[in-house]
Amino acid sequence: MPRRAAIIATMSDPTSAPPGWYDDGRGQQRYWDGQQWTEHTAPLEPATPDGATRPYDTAALGGDQAAAAGRPAGSPYADTTPFAGLSTNGPGGTGAAPAGYPPAGPPEPQTNVLGIVGLVVAAVGFVFALIPFVQVVGFVLLPIGFVLSLIAVFLKGRKWPAITGLALSVLGGIIGAVVFAVTALGIFNQVVDSGVLDEFDDEVSQSQAPLESDEATEGEEGETDGTGAEQVLSFGETMVWTNEVTMSVSAPEPFTPSDLAAGADQGVNLVFTITIVNGSAESLQPIVLTRVSSDGVEASRILDVGAEGGQVGIPPTTAILPGESLTWREAYSVADPDSITLQTAPSFQYEDVIFTNVPR
Repeated sequence: MPRRAAIIATMSDPTSAPPGWYDDGRGQQRYWDGQQWTEHTAPLEPATPDGATRPYDTAALGGDQAAAAGRPAGSPYADTTPFAGLSTNGPGGTGAAPAGYPPAGPPEPQTNVLGIVGLVVAAVGFVFALIPFVQVVGFVLLPIGFVLSLIAVFLKGRKWPAITGLALSVLGGIIGAVVFAVTALGIFNQVVDSGVLDEFDDEVSQSQAPLESDEATEGEEGETDGTGAEQVLSFGETMVWTNEVTMSVSAPEPFTPSDLAAGADQGVNLVFTITIVNGSAESLQPIVLTRVSSDGVEASRILDVGAEGGQVGIPPTTAILPGESLTWREAYSVADPDSITLQTAPSFQYEDVIFTNVPR
């Protein structure tokens, strides 16, 4: 009833309208101070489906009555004060209300959902592009993030997520290509240096053949038969190769992924601490490709740059000088923590070794 009473009062006395922003019939809003039109204007807001949402619009007064009174449609007070001499570029011409007036103007920019999606995809692809041996994931995600961000630039809403996604996609592609080239070059140099392309001489074969574990060495002396068969050790034991390069893998420990982790998709998450000691007389360039299975199911590698105690899942790429060692952590999501097989080696020049907690 109050709205109806206001409409009846307005029809009998148009100047009784309260102060506010109204359509002046000239494609804009103009401020009514309760007595007359002011010079303050603002852009029209988007049309609403209900023509009577404003208490003093044409729908409330009746289109025929407004036309008969000589007022523009949608502007019931347009004839109360002439607009002659008023400037739409005055103090309120940009849509800002004068002191004490309620605000008016266009709504806040909308959220660009596609731009945010493109930014997230590009960010994940950027992280994967920095990691050797899993860069293929980044090279798939980066183009997708680039296309989504490019489309989002032309949509309504905030532009910064789309622009940031474009920048990350391009930068990730460049850095990923550099990392891939460096990794491939390192592998190629190792193959050449090992003499694989020339011949498999006895000296190289002996340097690549694994020795017994520390546990076996304590029981008896001597080397393995040199057939290159994979050695099977328990977690916590150490593999020793003939050139005095050693490698050990700790027993698995429970791992809690952070919000930035990817790959934790199985029942149990575990982390391993891996150590390589270079006891040889030459620098060792580690190229570690670890494979883990559990109860006959391939485990999922967990990549977590926000893990407590430092990032996990990223293999080392720094050369190990003679007499030096290198330690890092790798995490995996497994099906059965009591049946784990981990296969690894310091690089492609060395025979693989298997660490396990399966009883033998």
